[in-house]
Amino acid sequence: NDPMWVELKATGEFTKTEYFGRFLLKPFLTIKERADAVRLSELYYRGINESAEQRTFLTVLAFLKFHVVETDAKWWKDEDGLNMLDEEPVYALYTLLQGVQNPKKEEKKDDDASQSNP
Repeated sequence: NDPMWVELKATGEFTKTEYFGRFLLKPFLTIKERADAVRLSELYYRGINESAEQRTFLTVLAFLKFHVVETDAKWWKDEDGLNMLDEEPVYALYTLLQGVQNPKKEEKKDDDASQSNP
């Protein structure tokens, strides 16, 4: 469960702002961290009953708060992304997290081959 560095570059869907930064992502959360993330997401979307899309976005944002160990992205450090006008950078970061959690099969094969050939 060693954290990995990833680089993000995304364009905001509303403001067309270029978002970039390096993120140290923890691939998996402990049971306690997952429970805390669920509680935080429930706090974020309290009172939002009708918009499943908004609830999903706020849940992703809450979980990312626990996956991001370190970053140089000022836009993320400022309230963990809550002050942004765009959602695209958050979803782009989530996509990068999925890549950290499930490395491509080609990369895995390369790792396996290098370990079997001394």
